[in-house]
Amino acid sequence: MRSEAEREPRQECCGLLAGRDSAITAIYPAANGAANPATSYELAPRDLFRIMREIRAAKLELLGIYHSHPTVDNYPSPRDIERAFYADAAYFILSPQPDAPKSVRAFSICDGKVTELEIQALD
Repeated sequence: MRSEAEREPRQECCGLLAGRDSAITAIYPAANGAANPATSYELAPRDLFRIMREIRAAKLELLGIYHSHPTVDNYPSPRDIERAFYADAAYFILSPQPDAPKSVRAFSICDGKVTELEIQALD
């Protein structure tokens, strides 16, 4: 995810994360279909449907949605909170900024309430 955010640091990247038993094992990058990808993201519908089929075919669960914030803090924006339609998914926000205190953060967003989640890397 980080390399994707760094590849186009002036545009928001986005995609889905899948796995089993709360462990993410697959990353599915998607095209950003937003009208202004420098300030917002929207998974391109064609990619969203294709990726969801791939997740089901692999017998995985949708565990997360990710995107980057190229120029602002990687905390959910009001638009991110408003468009958090998957209450069971974790929302990962990346910062391509080299001085970001945390380059990847994860959040639970449910009914407008934002809670930061702990990210654990598995070896």
